[in-house]
Amino acid sequence: MRGTIKKRYAGSWSLILDLGYQVDPATGKTKRKQNCVTFRGTRKQAEAALTEHVRAANRGEFVEPSKSTLGEWLTEWLKKAITPPLKSQATFESYQRIIETRLVPKLGGIRLQALKPIDIEAYYADLSDLSPSTVQIHHAVLHSALKAAVRNGLVTRNVAALVSNKPRKGSGQDVLDHVWTADEAATFLKAANAAGLQPAAFYTLALDAGARRGELAAVRWSDVDLHAGKLTIRRTLLKGGREPVFGETKTKTSRTIDLSAETVTRLATHRKHQAEIKLRNRLHYTDLGLVFAKEWGDLHNRADSLGLPLQVNTIGDREFARLIKAAGVRRIKFHGLRHTVATLMLSAGVPAHVVQRRLGHSKVEMTLGIYAHVLPSMQQEAAAKLAALLHGDLRA
Repeated sequence: MRGTIKKRYAGSWSLILDLGYQVDPATGKTKRKQNCVTFRGTRKQAEAALTEHVRAANRGEFVEPSKSTLGEWLTEWLKKAITPPLKSQATFESYQRIIETRLVPKLGGIRLQALKPIDIEAYYADLSDLSPSTVQIHHAVLHSALKAAVRNGLVTRNVAALVSNKPRKGSGQDVLDHVWTADEAATFLKAANAAGLQPAAFYTLALDAGARRGELAAVRWSDVDLHAGKLTIRRTLLKGGREPVFGETKTKTSRTIDLSAETVTRLATHRKHQAEIKLRNRLHYTDLGLVFAKEWGDLHNRADSLGLPLQVNTIGDREFARLIKAAGVRRIKFHGLRHTVATLMLSAGVPAHVVQRRLGHSKVEMTLGIYAHVLPSMQQEAAAKLAALLHGDLRA
């Protein structure tokens, strides 16, 4: 491969790369293939840039200049690489929301090949209103999209990997900010119990099973054995509405957990109440066998119907916030209920592998990594118990 430099005007150069010959599909004739890159700087800088382009071309890594923007690539990548069934509906909707509401408005107008680490650093610095775990998701979306751009020959490197302030994993601060004490959880449950039979059962189960929001919305009565006090979590709600879509759990496995007597009582009372609603509205009830389904107070538009799945976003953004305010407890996000279950169980001495199976984590290392803030107190308690076994009560 060869290259030449042609001066355009003062400080501007055309770097002409000779990329060999190719056949013109229209005429069948062989013609020389060249590529022209505009460069601004001194002649010496232009010569260095040309040398690098020639080396890249010889390695098969040369990327032709393009005016395509980051926003255009993100939209294409979302459509071709993330749309179900390539990824889950939940993942697609999460990525779509981040791309359309954050990334495209802030960075979308920048030419893909002109994107710099400093642009991304400024973007992350502007996300101070979001939790660290949410910023990590933004980084994952951008990093994955740019990695795909490299793989498809659109850019030479993934600049998201070069930023200096990329969000750190495993700090545990997000968990600490969104976990209740036992007293706060109990106070919240009192407010949920006062709100109605379905909220009472829903939030009691949430703070017992530690299930994800979508998993709770997908539970059927056939998954519950009230006599044995057991619940099997088999699926999650991917999309609500008149034609809901259900899918596998996050780890693609089911799990069976034991329920407390109070949870069983709440569920039994709720089931009786739900049966009465079905009977009174049998001509208008869409019976999907769901434990938690829309009641009259959940119908907000013409597309809603009794018996359809609860709107998971509404659960977290409206009802949950309203109950927190009524209880007068510290505000946490809905996923904080799951954090609360894990933290309280580990603090009570429940083995980590038991907590792992209850939450549905794929590995116990994940459980220990997320809830590392509980480990110091567990170590102290374990040391005290071991000392008592080995040496007896030294105070005696």
